[in-house]
Amino acid sequence: MSETDRAADRAVVVAEAMRDIAEIDAQTREHGGIDQAAVERIKARLLALAEHEDLFPDEDFPPPDAALSSLMYRIAQDGDRLALYIQTVGNGVSAPPHEHTTWAVIVGMRGQELNRLYGPCAGGGEPQVQHEVVVERGTGVAMLGDDVHSIHIEGASANFHCYGLALEQLSGRRFWNARDGEWREYNDVGTIVEARPDHA
Repeated sequence: MSETDRAADRAVVVAEAMRDIAEIDAQTREHGGIDQAAVERIKARLLALAEHEDLFPDEDFPPPDAALSSLMYRIAQDGDRLALYIQTVGNGVSAPPHEHTTWAVIVGMRGQELNRLYGPCAGGGEPQVQHEVVVERGTGVAMLGDDVHSIHIEGASANFHCYGLALEQLSGRRFWNARDGEWREYNDVGTIVEARPDHA
């Protein structure tokens, strides 16, 4: 398949997935807000998208060089709200326990991403691991806005990350600073690469 044909086919499957995700999000907001069942439906839709791995090769979404730990390729966005990214990692990366303040779904495509999921942290104490999930091809995690997770990647990986708000729109996020034993403001949205076909 030529690069042009691949890009065209990719645009179609991404647009279809985003339409379905936006419909799930809108339906739940009309009925009191998104819940765990809704983000699980979004996860299922992204798992279906990940089956088109041939449309998202490393040559189109290359991992970062040694100067960066990861890249977030923005492949779709609905205004300032729903946003879909491909995160690529070249040689391992980790992130401390943190929250998103919006729903978040991560689905594997290549490589492995260990997600540690923590109990409620509203009281401000040290987060405690509840369970772990290895995100890889065929698996994912679905979180609500106040859920806390950390990520741990060894080697290279490429995963879908979908959020209820674009990364630049997130505010009030916190992460656990283990060295000082306290929660702090989390402003790191990573290095975002614009990869939407209509924003080239």
